[in-house]
Amino acid sequence: MGLIKHSIAFSVATFISRAVGYVRDALIAYYFGVSSITDAFFVAFRLPNTFRRLFGEGGFNAAFVPIYAKNTKEGKEKEFLQSTFTYYLLINLFTTLLLVLFAEQIISLIAPGIKAKSYFDLAVFMGKWIFLYLFFVGLSAFFMAVLNTKGVFFVPAFAQAVFNAVFSLTITVGSNSLGYYSLIAGVLVGGLFQLLFHVFFLKGAPIGISFKRHSDVKLLLKRLLPALMGFGIAQLSFFIDTFLASFLALGSISYLYYANRIFQLPLGAISVGMANSLLSALSHGEDKTKSTTLALRFILLLSFPAVVGLLVFAEQIVELLYGRGMFLENDVKVVGMVLQAYSLGLVFFSLQKALSSVFFARGDTFTPVKASFWGIIFEGLTAYLYAFVLKLGVIGLALGTASSSVFSFAYLLKKTYKIIDWRDIFSGMVKIVFASLLMGWFGFTLKGISLLISIPACALAYFAVLLLLREKLLILALAYGNRLTKKHKGVL
Repeated sequence: MGLIKHSIAFSVATFISRAVGYVRDALIAYYFGVSSITDAFFVAFRLPNTFRRLFGEGGFNAAFVPIYAKNTKEGKEKEFLQSTFTYYLLINLFTTLLLVLFAEQIISLIAPGIKAKSYFDLAVFMGKWIFLYLFFVGLSAFFMAVLNTKGVFFVPAFAQAVFNAVFSLTITVGSNSLGYYSLIAGVLVGGLFQLLFHVFFLKGAPIGISFKRHSDVKLLLKRLLPALMGFGIAQLSFFIDTFLASFLALGSISYLYYANRIFQLPLGAISVGMANSLLSALSHGEDKTKSTTLALRFILLLSFPAVVGLLVFAEQIVELLYGRGMFLENDVKVVGMVLQAYSLGLVFFSLQKALSSVFFARGDTFTPVKASFWGIIFEGLTAYLYAFVLKLGVIGLALGTASSSVFSFAYLLKKTYKIIDWRDIFSGMVKIVFASLLMGWFGFTLKGISLLISIPACALAYFAVLLLLREKLLILALAYGNRLTKKHKGVL
């Protein structure tokens, strides 16, 4: 149950972080809507935001956690940690300065379609400042990996909520007087507070400066490069969307961003927490078949009904989160359709992240790279086909992303299917699908009612059906939660 415990802690913190993030995005939508300012900002924010996902949601963790755990067991924690931190700090600083200096070229590479548009210079100006956030997010990722190795999952995941809260406060206070400068200030001030939040909880960790190269630093770099390539290739999905959207009509980049932010809520809360927990469990020698099967079942239990819910309530969700101020009625409809297209890949993206952890735990960082690489190739082809050949526009780009998730998952599954207890998976899957479809039908009958009523009602109906069907994973989780409540009853 340690796997579930850590995953739930990470998922709860991530959910809070995403929720506060949507407050931030709702404020951006309220003050700036879908415009040249938002297109420019989202292009400039694309690179540092991707680096945050790359380092903070698995890339660095995948290589660092197993090696740090080994050194801790051997009593070499201080030497390894200080040596690694020193070289990481230097590389992080150099990379940040390099990207700031070449901001114009980077913006041109990310979104070449906007070079002929009026807001290109604005995007470059924003990029030169916003790229400084890379330094903050790089250090935050390092501290997150240290805390994860020590079994602390809630704090690092919640740190992003700190960033989002400070960002929200900044644009609320400064948008009227500073205009788009408040967006830049929000990123930088939020990044600083996010970093300081990590530092506060690192008491006792022997972090310091040491230019003496530890013997395992070379091993870390050896594993880190392909790990970052793997996660980096996966993040190329966002760049492909931005790249192609830059050739579409004004607002397409913003539509993709707003929809993807909503999509990332269930994806981050479900898959990232379980993937990190599975990596930690396997790195400490827990049973491979049992842990992997449990992780996949837990993901299916939460992700499948999430897809159904997004398909049913997409437009209502968008209207609730963004539908006010400068965000117009047509913007709500378009973002809702893009969100529905994205949601078709939720289950497969979540399962793919979990299966990648199986390879990372045994030091194989190359296989997930290949899976992501071929998935990105597939995405580029299908996204272009849907968006430009079939004339689906921005919705086609989201469909291409969803299509790639199936391809990448299938590639990893081909190499891991022997360590999965398929009888256990299928017995649970039948119940999950049945309960989700009933929930979807129930959701359609509630359309038009407030989401504050309909979504909790659907969730309650889903879990009630699973309990009636005696879904053992849900029963096990409830029993564990009951024991935990009794254990802390005196404290609460």
